[in-house]
Amino acid sequence: MRRPSVDPAFTFAVALVLSLVLWWGTLQALLAGNVDITVAGMRYLAALALSWCGVYFIASLVAMYASQPRAPRPPATQQPQRRRTDAPPDETSNQAPAA
Repeated sequence: MRRPSVDPAFTFAVALVLSLVLWWGTLQALLAGNVDITVAGMRYLAALALSWCGVYFIASLVAMYASQPRAPRPPATQQPQRRRTDAPPDETSNQAPAA
């Protein structure tokens, strides 16, 4: 059974960008000298793992819904039926007025 999936490189690229956004505060503290390099590295690793899991989960949901076939539409010939008590449609109402 063939299952459509999202490109793994795309998923990882989005996760990398998202992890940098999550890690931005730690990067600023690291550059100011307020955080040790090993702590900053561990925080980045945690941000990368968290963002990759989230992006992979969302991409899997999108791929799952994309793989489902669409519901068949009824043919155009099947129009809703009128009630018996309704008056028949006026044939002249669709025509342009005579001049």
